[in-house]
Amino acid sequence: MLQVIKPNYLFAKLKPNNSIRNQNTHLIAKTISNMHSSIFQSVKTTQHKHFKLFNKEFSIPFSFRYSPIGKISFFVYLEKERIEFYFIFPENVKKIFEEKLSGVWNQVTIEYIEEKDLPKFSQSALKYQMEYVKEDGLSTHTNRTNNDLLSASLNVVDILESGDKAGVIYNFVPTSQKSFRHSYSRTIDKVKKGVPVDRNKTGLAYLFKMAVSIIDSLIKDLTELLPGNNEKKNEDNVLDALLDRLNGGKRISESTERKGRGHIIDSQVLVISESKNKVRASSYATSIADAYEVIAADNKFVKKVYKRDFDITNTRFPSASINKICDEEAQNFIALPGRELIEKYAFMDKVETQETQIPKDLQQGSMSIGEVTYRGHTQPAYLSDDEQFKKLMLLLIGPTRAGKSTLIANLSADAIRNSECVIIFDFIKKCELSNEVAACFSKDKILEISCSDFDALQGIGYNEVGVSDDPFKQYENAKRQTSNTLTLINSVNDNSESSRLTPKMERYLESACLVVYISNGSLKDVFAVLLNHEIRHSFISNVPEKQTEFLSEYMDSLLELDEKSRDGMQIIGTKVQAGIIDRLNALKRNTYMELMLKKNANNNINLVEEMQKNQLIFIKMPQAMFTTDAEKDIFTTYWMTKIWLALQVRADQYEEKDLVKVNLVIDEIYQVAHTEQFLKSKLSQIAKFGMKPIVSCHYINQLKYMRDELRSANASYMLIAGCDKKNFEELKEELYPYTAEDLKNLKRYHSLNYIKTKDGYAQFITRLPKPL
Repeated sequence: MLQVIKPNYLFAKLKPNNSIRNQNTHLIAKTISNMHSSIFQSVKTTQHKHFKLFNKEFSIPFSFRYSPIGKISFFVYLEKERIEFYFIFPENVKKIFEEKLSGVWNQVTIEYIEEKDLPKFSQSALKYQMEYVKEDGLSTHTNRTNNDLLSASLNVVDILESGDKAGVIYNFVPTSQKSFRHSYSRTIDKVKKGVPVDRNKTGLAYLFKMAVSIIDSLIKDLTELLPGNNEKKNEDNVLDALLDRLNGGKRISESTERKGRGHIIDSQVLVISESKNKVRASSYATSIADAYEVIAADNKFVKKVYKRDFDITNTRFPSASINKICDEEAQNFIALPGRELIEKYAFMDKVETQETQIPKDLQQGSMSIGEVTYRGHTQPAYLSDDEQFKKLMLLLIGPTRAGKSTLIANLSADAIRNSECVIIFDFIKKCELSNEVAACFSKDKILEISCSDFDALQGIGYNEVGVSDDPFKQYENAKRQTSNTLTLINSVNDNSESSRLTPKMERYLESACLVVYISNGSLKDVFAVLLNHEIRHSFISNVPEKQTEFLSEYMDSLLELDEKSRDGMQIIGTKVQAGIIDRLNALKRNTYMELMLKKNANNNINLVEEMQKNQLIFIKMPQAMFTTDAEKDIFTTYWMTKIWLALQVRADQYEEKDLVKVNLVIDEIYQVAHTEQFLKSKLSQIAKFGMKPIVSCHYINQLKYMRDELRSANASYMLIAGCDKKNFEELKEELYPYTAEDLKNLKRYHSLNYIKTKDGYAQFITRLPKPL
């Protein structure tokens, strides 16, 4: 019994991009050629086959299974504003064929479709078959550096009317190489002898050429028998010249020479066009058929009407001419458009940007940054979960309404699912970012610190340090609070050196902070100590005896502020410290800050405790709280110093393995210069304390202070669709092989990424996560 196993065909749609090159498509043809197997190789035997015949069961010891070779087709489909490319090939060669396609066209995207979704032509469509003019041994022009045939064929798109369509189907069937070698040798011998090698051996043209060839041969024979007859030699020369004109000469081109050593495939070429107007249909088909003149050489293709019906999965199209082409000739047929044609036909179904495989390190993780499409396949992409890199900074760059808020919401959700903490530092407009993210979570996962709520205002202070019975620990706590207070006070004025406190004033401020904080006082008390001699002496006298060793120098500095009577016996006031008073007045200009200065920090939220919880912390500072940008900057700098101090204290209280990862989200940090400056100064350290900054901006160069620090801090970047090409210029070398054109062509809600991995950096494009 013989069982025929028909090939199961796959239908692959190919999407080119700007980086496509066709120099090596002959390798695809070689792969097709190598698929050939003899009939004996295609037949396999199976044992103990049972079957029924006339209601009786029969059994034979073995049966035959015949698996035909199958074929591979390349299909170019054209409409007025539609250009598509397809490969049809057997399922059993999928893996090897995909590898070859990807190797030849490095950036091609392969998308599999159902046969029903393949473009179709009706039975009334006009069809031409393209066939060699001469015998198969002669080659058309081959040149790996050009794309002339495809370019010429696509010209028909310019004349296609709406609703009309055209296409070319190249059918490739593997064949035996041995039989061709003999026919090739015979053809070359004919050419050298001046014998016509026309494919059509019944036409008048062929018969005339053959007659001239025979006469020429007879004359040459006579000439050899009658030497010295110059007249006959002249006649011979005339006939040779005539034969050369009729047959194309006795020399063969390099393309034909290489064909004798090349890989041969049986090919059928059908040109199809369809229109309600038969004249237009004929015009389209003729235009495509005439395009084959660009590859004419020793051989060329001419059109011939094809009237049979066929199925795209037929191994051979019924009665269609078979041309034995070599792999280099097939390169003319198997071609995708590169940059020039893609730009000319902008509507073409293509991949807008380059596609890159992401490293394994980013194929799994806890914080998703979207999906990567690579050669038609999608896979999730994540930030690195490597212990050394997962807390490094992430910079989001994109214009308004580009999708940054949605991305932040998704990153926050991923962090919460991973038992982490998220702090969203929101000072933009009405805190829409916080509200948008908060809407995605239940209330039990949210801690809201509303800085505009008068009833819930907290005192300005660094309560996270707590109080310690250990004198040295308490002194260290006071020093930490002092350092952050100095940062806050220096942020009150602009950042110029002339506006900073003088060294002398900084010394007085530092001394006041230490004396106050050692006794668990607040910032309000610090100013009181600097401005009121009675309060100053009260705090100095309250310094614990165990701390006098640490603070004696600072207490002496504060005593310098005393203004005494003329006899020096009485303290009558305080020497004016204009810089300190100016800063206090600046703080008090903001209503919220003034009220916070009047409160102590005893009832403040303890950020150390809250950071250890799996929750979202919103620090909301609406724009309406501030009359100037400077006020906003002071306020945000205070909260940033408070967060930093809480991280330090937390690191002292917990083992590193027990620290909950904290993700700090800051939108448009460039609006608050001192806050940016402070974060920049801590950027290289902050990951060690368990915090990952996630910062967003419109332009990288908006980050006046952090910009240069980002690289040394191993930051990752996400350039979201719509952002200016100046952002690309900032990272041009790092983003190679991507170009500014790739950034320009990004689809909405896509991102060009430069992400830190355990093996360096990866460059790739993702579609951002969808809204929660």
